Amino acid sequence: MANEITGLDGVQAKLRQLGNQRKAKNAAVRSSRKAMNIVKKAAVVNAKAFDDKDSPEKIWKNIVTKAGKTKGVDNVVMKVGVKGGAKNYGTNADNRRANRIGRTYQTQGDKKNPGGDTWYWRFKEFGSATNSADPFLRPALNNNMDAVQAEFSRAYKEELDKEIAKL
Repeated sequence: MANEITGLDGVQAKLRQLGNQRKAKNAAVRSSRKAMNIVKKAAVVNAKAFDDKDSPEKIWKNIVTKAGKTKGVDNVVMKVGVKGGAKNYGTNADNRRANRIGRTYQTQGDKKNPGGDTWYWRFKEFGSATNSADPFLRPALNNNMDAVQAEFSRAYKEELDKEIAKL
């Protein structure tokens, strides 16, 4: 889900003053991580609400904020998800031929994760043929969208001020 953030007119002036796109992108990555940590905290609270107290696996311990890959200096991607989650098929000839590009496959997780092997988190979030979905990640984002945008705007201005001060 891509959103545009408005109200950053003062930031654009600071970007012109900075003049270095790479430094601006680094500041944006740091700021988006701070903003998406709000979603991570909400997802942890949601996951703790249903996690089995007697089980050694804890989904909430495997929730992480991670930067996504982008091309160029114009875009920033920050993700909140569960370690051991779904993987995307790579872009190669075999996957293109089999029409798998853009689809995901399931992994079995990893026992070395902080919360253990929580590969089953998908069934809780997305449901299955026999169980209805009871999402904990999607509401964490949807219920905190305004707070995330406000935090990004605040943090980005702060990060740009730090970069400009270094000049």
